[in-house]
Amino acid sequence: MKKEIKAASGLSLDREFSFRAIFFGVMIGLLLMALMMYLDAVLGLDTDVAPIASMIGVLLIPLFGGPTNRREVNIMQTCATATTFAAYSLTGNIVPLLMMGEQLEVLPTFVLLLLADAIGICFVSILRDQFVYDKNLPFPGAVMCTTAMDQIDAKDKSSTKLLFGAVAFSVVISFLQNMEYLPYLADFTPFLPENGMTLGILIMPLMLGMGYVLGSRNALCMLVTSLLICLLEAPVGTSRGWFANPAEDYFSEIQDFNLPIVIGIALLAAVIPICRRWRAIAHAFQFKKDADQKSDRDYSMKSILILLLVLTAAMIAFCNFYYQIKVIHLVICTVVSLLFAMIAVRVSAESGLSAGLALNIFMIVISYGLTGNAVFSMLIAFMNFNTFILAQDTMYDLKIGQMVSASPKKQIKAQFIGIFFGCLAGTALFYAIIKVFGLNDELFTFPFGNMYYAVINGISEGGVSTLFNPGRFAIGGGLGAVLSLIGLPAGGIALAIYLAPKTILGIALGGMIRLAVEKTKGIAFAEKVDNAATGFVIGDAMVCVLMVIITMFR
Repeated sequence: MKKEIKAASGLSLDREFSFRAIFFGVMIGLLLMALMMYLDAVLGLDTDVAPIASMIGVLLIPLFGGPTNRREVNIMQTCATATTFAAYSLTGNIVPLLMMGEQLEVLPTFVLLLLADAIGICFVSILRDQFVYDKNLPFPGAVMCTTAMDQIDAKDKSSTKLLFGAVAFSVVISFLQNMEYLPYLADFTPFLPENGMTLGILIMPLMLGMGYVLGSRNALCMLVTSLLICLLEAPVGTSRGWFANPAEDYFSEIQDFNLPIVIGIALLAAVIPICRRWRAIAHAFQFKKDADQKSDRDYSMKSILILLLVLTAAMIAFCNFYYQIKVIHLVICTVVSLLFAMIAVRVSAESGLSAGLALNIFMIVISYGLTGNAVFSMLIAFMNFNTFILAQDTMYDLKIGQMVSASPKKQIKAQFIGIFFGCLAGTALFYAIIKVFGLNDELFTFPFGNMYYAVINGISEGGVSTLFNPGRFAIGGGLGAVLSLIGLPAGGIALAIYLAPKTILGIALGGMIRLAVEKTKGIAFAEKVDNAATGFVIGDAMVCVLMVIITMFR
């Protein structure tokens, strides 16, 4: 009897691609997708759901079928995040089309979502080894997820206590901040001497935790960049009339002004490392791998490439037949979207943040410049946004899998299962929201949808040059090339130029805390405190989800 129990326990510990992992992955993913869509449609906010999914998997899976392991939790988390992000963009990119008077067509929308998501998965699966083995990419999100998974078989319970203690502390602090009992922003703008200068710090557990895991080097680079933008570019640009005063409204003209620079930096920084490793990419397509080749990839590159080509051809044919968009425009925008996928992946791997907003706006600009049609531009941007968001999510999960020795082939299967159910449920949910609440509801204000609508309207009236300056793009490209060659985190620096300073400085503060811990307690102790930083992120994200639920039932 004891042998049978031990054998059953051993079987549980060897599980990976199990029914319960996929089932809970889809169920948790659907819940998180609904909450994320609600959060985006109501407040224009999002949060990193992967650490939450990992923590839920650690706690929930053993209750149904016995002990689990990191690989099985990774499959569950992979499926959950794919489900969550499969249709997440509907509340942003489809809303402008509805505002233009277009009808919401459920079946075509589902087809576009599924094809675009699948293309993103296939594309980064080809580039997996070039990213997951790059020592210059810290993948802070992956570190947080594996930290949560490590609690499954942790023998040193002090790390587990540190993680859960940090989660509890973060929940309390974040809840008090959301209820406005505690401040979350330190604003120094009124004390600055020059007109246009702006300086604020978001002191939130989420920001501090992300910055700590990101590391002191990357955080320091982002800190210096953000300070240059706040204290140098902002007053100079204000005095010369380049943009409106950022101290009064940072999310106004300075972001549009910096957007070409940001894209130039991120694009060159993403492409150059790939070009420098072209031999490794070409080598991946050989029939036999060398014995000394560093890779744990267990799927066929040729099969993935063929699937990518078939999916791309299917999407182009569908859009040409159904929407009458020219094939040449679709081909160009598809190539651009794959370049943007590399940017999104590298930025996320370097900083833990997403470049989705900047890339989406730039895609709207590019597609309008090609087609001259606002409806076509938003459709193309919608498809391409899904491609690079799923590319970013897939590489994130593949890195986690590499860290826990999971099967990449099984991870990709979990991704495809997740996007199918995510696209199906997400399209139905969005259709229900529009039918019940419409576009002018007091609660569902669709902040991103309205912003994209304003962008496409501005381009339609003023031309592409209103948002895209070739000179600034060239400057950004030069900076990106230099930063990439000298080994600095160009993706993180690009985001520091674009995002609100209070966000970047909050993350930088977390990185500076890590630097202080490393100098006073040593690197080994600083790495152990990753558990607390991960707990901060998970706790803050849990409160974010809780506040969404509270708002829904008010």
